[in-house]
Amino acid sequence: MKLYYECNFFDEKFAEKDNFVVTQNELLGKSKISEKKHAFTKLNVSYNCQWMKQSDWSNEKPTIIIPIKDSLNLLTITLQNLKLHNIHTHCNIIIVDDRSIEDVKGLVLENKLSYLRVDNDKGFNFSMLNNIPAKICHSLGVKTIILWNSDLWCVKEEWFLKLLNNHTKDKNVVSGSKLVYPPLSMSLSEGEDTDNIKLHFPLMKGKWRETIQFGGDYWVHVPNSPFEHLALSPIHYGRFKGLEDSRYNCDRGASFVTGALQVWDLEHYIKLGGLNPSMSKNFQDVDLCLKVVKLGLPSPMYYGKDIYFYHDESFSLSNNKNDLQLATDHVIFSKIWNQSMVSLLLN
Repeated sequence: MKLYYECNFFDEKFAEKDNFVVTQNELLGKSKISEKKHAFTKLNVSYNCQWMKQSDWSNEKPTIIIPIKDSLNLLTITLQNLKLHNIHTHCNIIIVDDRSIEDVKGLVLENKLSYLRVDNDKGFNFSMLNNIPAKICHSLGVKTIILWNSDLWCVKEEWFLKLLNNHTKDKNVVSGSKLVYPPLSMSLSEGEDTDNIKLHFPLMKGKWRETIQFGGDYWVHVPNSPFEHLALSPIHYGRFKGLEDSRYNCDRGASFVTGALQVWDLEHYIKLGGLNPSMSKNFQDVDLCLKVVKLGLPSPMYYGKDIYFYHDESFSLSNNKNDLQLATDHVIFSKIWNQSMVSLLLN
């Protein structure tokens, strides 16, 4: 099954060019997936790509990868945030345009950043939107990539540099940090948006703005839930807790860090097969981190001691409970990891 769990594109020779096509083997559930029977359709998806490199590109710099579809207002705010904190002076920045109708390209070129347009007939695939620019970066000799959600914002330049420096100094394969819900004044969500938050997190009580969104890794068993296929389900440790709590305000090894912000040693990212293309929406970040753990490489590192980043997660939460791709992601993750997950995490 390796053919469907790793990125075919990584095995191909690639020379940087303005327009190219990536073909990728993927799995998709045929229908609503039951616990007893898992039927998959095998797909060969074509990704048509247009690539434009920024004029001040440096192969010596880390490269930030930001996928987005339309949402020009969000992208404008995110790019303003990166420039406010001088992130563009420390990194190359690739905006990955996922089938947008709005003029994402115009905004990117106006900001003199790198632009990658990716079109396909299947739909949203977070894994491929990161794997394709990762391969481009690898072909150019870049050593470090940073997966960065479009609704993720820097709080202080020094904190960003601290995360990068820790990643390099400690010779990590993958690193992450503490993420915090932004204040209402910064968020693009309407009002307090508590109904949407409570729908996804019914046990949440009290105020959630400026509390932790990701405070490290944690695993639970959740019977009779959308995660029923999983022996253990990965969740965000410390969600809705205080920033100064010592359980989350620390630096430590972890089993995974969230894909909303991951700093990767690019050579390892490529050798591990990249984000699983068959998991288009969920668990691909955890899956790749678990590969790091299973192979005995330096553990993923969570750096949350006195630093954090804002993640406006409430803006992008989906209420589609009948999403076939989400169901597919759950089952594939369980088929890969259920047998070894408990022993892997205990060792």
